[in-house]
Amino acid sequence: MQDIIHRNHVQILGEGDHTLVLAHGFGCDQLIWQPVAEALAPDFRLVLFDLTGCGRSDLRAWNRDRHASLHGYAEDLIEVLAATTRAPATLVGHSVSGVIGMLAARKAPERFRQIVAIGPSPRYVNDPPDYHGGFEESDIHALLNMMEHNYFEWAGYLSPLAMANSHRPELADRLRRSFAAADPVISRKFAEATFFTDIRDLLSSVPVPVDILYTEQDVIVPPEVVHYLARHLPDCRITRLNATGHYPHMSNPGAVVEGILASLRTGPATGPLET
Repeated sequence: MQDIIHRNHVQILGEGDHTLVLAHGFGCDQLIWQPVAEALAPDFRLVLFDLTGCGRSDLRAWNRDRHASLHGYAEDLIEVLAATTRAPATLVGHSVSGVIGMLAARKAPERFRQIVAIGPSPRYVNDPPDYHGGFEESDIHALLNMMEHNYFEWAGYLSPLAMANSHRPELADRLRRSFAAADPVISRKFAEATFFTDIRDLLSSVPVPVDILYTEQDVIVPPEVVHYLARHLPDCRITRLNATGHYPHMSNPGAVVEGILASLRTGPATGPLET
């Protein structure tokens, strides 16, 4: 257990009966949750951690083979859950961590009470004529090439687009610094695993309720993706947040806290509902 706590730099806050596990997205670490965690800690037990290879995790634990796909990160998440809570927990996963949570729930459903996913995507690449993921495959290759040849230029290019709050440039700068602080080699491999993933054929077998929080102005995950998930997950509700961009927990943490609280369930949803 201690190895897992150290590997993923696990931190536990609060003492509530309901455990929320906050899982960050690509290019970040658990510090991205700070305002949200501060608001939730008085009422919940919070587990925060860094994905293997990110933040203050043990970089030596990152394995090129295990972490070549999101399934390796799902195994890590299951181990974090086993090390930190006995009762089923609610995973609050941003972006790729929402998908990692879905994969983990298929393998260990007993560990999950539900998943609250903020801006997840089962596939980022367009698959015409029926699926619009937001990117052409050539777009992804161009981003990966930029990461490999000029990592800091890539961080400066992507951060304002993903943040989508041009009137608050300090947010994009904070995100840029988060991107730039990551290990470039691991980050590029994680980007490859993320942006070339395709779990569409697995959605029907996700065994736990999923609530999706999303924003309209998200260049990473367009609304079409969210509605696709709502149609294909067995038990799904979607909620549009009063926020913009792919990182609403940075730009409007209050709206995200409200969305999380509204998503917490006492029973299963009856179908793909939107609030």
